[in-house]
Amino acid sequence: MNLPRRTLLLSLALTFGVVALPTTAMANGKPLKILVGYPAGGAVDVVARQLGEELRSAGYNVVVDNKTGAGGQLAVAALLQAPADGATVVVMPGDNVSLYPHVYPNLKYSLADLAPLATLSSFHFGLALGPGTPAKTWPEFVNWAKTNPGKASYGTPGAGTGMHFLGVMLGRQANIDFLHVPYRGGAAALIDVLGGSLPALATTLPNLVKHHQSGRLRIVGFTGEQRMPKLPEVPTFKEQGHPDAVLTEVFAVFASAATPAAVQAELEAALMKAARQPRMIEALDKLEFDSLVLDAKTTRSRLEADIRRWGPVVKESGYTAKE
Repeated sequence: MNLPRRTLLLSLALTFGVVALPTTAMANGKPLKILVGYPAGGAVDVVARQLGEELRSAGYNVVVDNKTGAGGQLAVAALLQAPADGATVVVMPGDNVSLYPHVYPNLKYSLADLAPLATLSSFHFGLALGPGTPAKTWPEFVNWAKTNPGKASYGTPGAGTGMHFLGVMLGRQANIDFLHVPYRGGAAALIDVLGGSLPALATTLPNLVKHHQSGRLRIVGFTGEQRMPKLPEVPTFKEQGHPDAVLTEVFAVFASAATPAAVQAELEAALMKAARQPRMIEALDKLEFDSLVLDAKTTRSRLEADIRRWGPVVKESGYTAKE
């Protein structure tokens, strides 16, 4: 890790108040390990650490443990290997449960192995255009793609993600050859779009907002049900003739399904209370995420609906992840 990266992570930690407390300061309280399958300083990590701060105030002795690798799968593996006593949970995107079973033929877990405890936040996906295309809107991009065969491509933070399949849906419905270019993370893809070597980028909407507002990129559509007050000029894909492209991703907390029901209920109540705290909502707002607090039953229902939804999309794409 180079110095600028360290500096960035320290800045994030200080900004959101997630610097680790000394062990002596956390000597008392119920032990709780929060597993995160993504690097320190990333969105999931920052949300998990702010959640940890709120839970400490509620009497929990919280440790956040980054088990990175395999798109978050290693963190789930660590959860299922830990004692099912409620002392270990994982914070991760909902797609890790709803989309992955259709993408990874040898996935080591399913929703049946997990106990969804609460939803913390939500966000949408967006498609942005850069200087690599003269198009300013999605209809203009479709026309440009049809008159310039082979030039329409889009980058994403990785193959097998919701953003990957958003592009698949849009390309099929618009009847254009929309080539997917997967990257290892969104940063490299963003650089190429800003530089003009890649026409379009599909990624989480929060990662696009500042570049859109500065004029460096143009968000031409996003997966919300209706327009956002923060971006009133940006249309949804639904209103542009793509009713299937209404996608909402969430960050949720899970325990092992073998965790006693009473312990699950206790964790659910603590998590929902923590997620509603002003500091938690402020931390999400700084990341351009929306606070969405849902109980265990509602979280499970949404995930089950997403599992049913993603199946046909992935099957029609013909994509299968390489293990």
